[in-house]
Amino acid sequence: MLEWSAQYEVGSPLVDGQHKILFDKINKLEQMVKAPVINKKDADILVEFLGSYAVSHFKFEEQCMDQHKCPAAAQNKAAHAQFVETFTGWKKDYMAKGATKDTLGKLHSVASGWIQSHIMKIDVQLKPCMHK
Repeated sequence: MLEWSAQYEVGSPLVDGQHKILFDKINKLEQMVKAPVINKKDADILVEFLGSYAVSHFKFEEQCMDQHKCPAAAQNKAAHAQFVETFTGWKKDYMAKGATKDTLGKLHSVASGWIQSHIMKIDVQLKPCMHK
């Protein structure tokens, strides 16, 4: 389970709040994978949420970095584009195979690792820019 801590804070209450929501949804995904039976409707809703929320969050975060002239802005956009491409490929697999422990487990593994490393390597570079 992902646990939010101050080390992930980027200095924007809105961005941090969005990250906390993503942590919560990725944790819900983990619970779903560990459950004895996967409810397809719940899985579909969660997958749709993660896909659309990630895109809207990425857009907001990119605007925030641009507005505050964060030096990591271009790197951030490229990482977001890569994640969207990865998610799109995963979703094709999900549509073909359905809400299985394997498909959802792959998404959980990718999303949980990505969000932690992305925030720690790229997003936190926004913090000093927020205080200028």
